[in-house]
Amino acid sequence: MSISGFKVNFSWGGKNRVMFADVLDALNDWASDEGGLKAIIVLDEAQELIKAKGFNILPVLAYAYDNLRNLSLIITGSEFRVFTKFLKLTDPPESPLFGRAYVGITLKPFSRDQAIEFLKRGFAEHGVKFEKAEQVYEELGGNPGWLTLFGYRALKMGFNEALSETRKEAVELIRREICNFIGEGRYLAERRYLRILETCIDGCRWSIIKRALEAMEGRELNNSTIDSLIKALLDYSLLVKEGDTYVLPDKLMRDAVVGLRCFISVGK
Repeated sequence: MSISGFKVNFSWGGKNRVMFADVLDALNDWASDEGGLKAIIVLDEAQELIKAKGFNILPVLAYAYDNLRNLSLIITGSEFRVFTKFLKLTDPPESPLFGRAYVGITLKPFSRDQAIEFLKRGFAEHGVKFEKAEQVYEELGGNPGWLTLFGYRALKMGFNEALSETRKEAVELIRREICNFIGEGRYLAERRYLRILETCIDGCRWSIIKRALEAMEGRELNNSTIDSLIKALLDYSLLVKEGDTYVLPDKLMRDAVVGLRCFISVGK
């Protein structure tokens, strides 16, 4: 790994193979020797570790939590399944991290006022008085990541091109994420999930979702089936609940859902 000129080499095979627990031990010892510092270990987009084959990181994290007093772990992810499928914090006691104390922080998109202020301050840091923040919010919504990417591009290529390119990239990425999620199921599941998302573009209640699915399939569905589908979408942050209403998280998600088809094929 090389970061800003600082390089660390690891051996991944043979007798000198480095284990992740050894790395954490070494960082803990270093922090202790430096007068009791806290070394912060951040695992970003941790849900990707679900895909790891032949390696379970949870026992190592539990070991660090229990024994390495000079380490603090920050685990982040763009999907709620970081806390469900990956960390298994609420699973039965045999789960390595069951019962460990943690603080959960949910970051929501900026409101209109927050997004406008964020953009204005960002451009001001570069000596630019930005007057089109409201237009950017209307196009991109309040996701800080997309607003930041737009700001970076706007300084490089100009307002119109930056806004167009950022919106296009965001919609394409969101569509891939939706299809990746749906790809874990079957054809029928795809049709059901997409129907729910389409139904909830402008917000909808549980009863509306049930009627939309039953109209699509031409038959009555069990309430538990509806609940299971909605829960999956909530867990993957593709749907959020506000009071009694289910809505898509932001404007770009709504744009991505319109006309979306993932892997429909004849004969499935």
